[in-house]
Amino acid sequence: MKRRLKELAILGAVLGVIGITALVSGVVPVNASSGHWDVTRWVLDYASDRSVGFHSRGIDVPALVEPGMITLGAATYESNCVFCHGQPGERQPPVARGMTPTPPLLNDSIVEKEPRELFYIVKHGIKFAGMPAWPTQKRDDEIWPVVAFLSSLPTMDNAAYLDRVRWDDQDLPDVSPIQDFAIEHCAACHGVDGNGRAGKRVPTIAGQNEGYLRESLLAYRMGERNSGIMMPVAHRLTDDEIDGLASYFASQQRTSSKSDGDAEETTFRAGERLAAQGDRKDKIPSCVDCHGPGETRHSDDYPRLAGLSRWYLERQLELFSLRHRGGSENANLMHPIADKLDADQRHALALYYSTADMISEPEAEGD
Repeated sequence: MKRRLKELAILGAVLGVIGITALVSGVVPVNASSGHWDVTRWVLDYASDRSVGFHSRGIDVPALVEPGMITLGAATYESNCVFCHGQPGERQPPVARGMTPTPPLLNDSIVEKEPRELFYIVKHGIKFAGMPAWPTQKRDDEIWPVVAFLSSLPTMDNAAYLDRVRWDDQDLPDVSPIQDFAIEHCAACHGVDGNGRAGKRVPTIAGQNEGYLRESLLAYRMGERNSGIMMPVAHRLTDDEIDGLASYFASQQRTSSKSDGDAEETTFRAGERLAAQGDRKDKIPSCVDCHGPGETRHSDDYPRLAGLSRWYLERQLELFSLRHRGGSENANLMHPIADKLDADQRHALALYYSTADMISEPEAEGD
C-alpha cells in the first residue's frame, strides 16, 4: 500500500513538473485561429449548458407577449449584440467568425434554451466564451424584452427584424441633421418625435425638460444611472450630440399618453391628493412642486411626469427605493421620498401621473 502511494505521489509530481514547464515555456498555443479541439469544445459546451440549467432554476418568467416588448428587445439587440451574433437571416460578421469559440447564430441555437436560461445567460454572461454580462446587474426588468426578442427569433426573418429596428424616414419632409441622428440612434425605441414605439417600458421624452434630458444622458454615459439599454448608447455620444438630442426632443410636442393602468377612481384621487399635497404625517412632500403638472414654472433639471406610463413611473419609484436607479446629483433627492412610499402609494402616484394632462408651463427667461 505504501509503495502504491509512493508511486502515485511520484507520478503526480512528474505531471506537475510537466504542467509547470509547459505553462512557463509558453509551448501551449493560445491562438484563436486554430480553434478548439473537438473534445475541448464538447467539454466547455457541456459544462456551460449544465451550469446555466442549474443556476437558472427558480427564475420566474413574466409574460413575454407584452405590446412593444419584442421591439424593445430587438432594438437593444441591435445596439448591444449584433456585432457578434449578427442580424437574423444574415451571415455572421467576419470579425465574430474569427473568435474562439465562435458566437453562435442564435436562430439555430435559441430553440434549445428555455426563457429562464436565456435570462441567466444575458444577465451574467458566460466565462471562456466572450459572452459579456449585462452592463448593470441592477436592472433585471431591462433583460426580459431581450429574452422576448430572442424567443421570437426562430420565426423572424431579416425583413421583420429590420422593420423593428429601423425607422423609415421617407415620409418626413426636410429631415434636419439632428433629426436624422435621432432616427439612427433613438427612434427604434422612442420614435422619431419622442412619443415612443416600444411600449410602456420606454419613457415618453417628447416635451421633456431639456436640462433633465441632458443630465440623464450624461449620467448614462458616465455609468452613474443604471441601464443596460441606455448606457451603451450614451457611451457613444459626444457632448454636442447630447446637447442636440436634448434640445430636439424637448422641442417635440407630446401627443400621446401611455396610461396602461385601470383608471380606478379611488386610487386616482389618492394619487392626485398625494401628488398635490404630499403627506404631512409621513413627511412626504408634494410632487407637483418639482414635477408638475401646473402653470408654475419648475426647474428644468427635474422631469415632467404627466403622461408617462404607469408601469414606468411605478418602476422608477421602486428603483429609487432599492438604490438601483442612479442618475445625476438630483437623483439623491428622491431616495428619502421613495423610502417612505409604500406599494399602494407608488401605484396611486403612477396611475395619477399616467393619466394627468401635461399643462404647459410658462416660458422661462431666455427660452
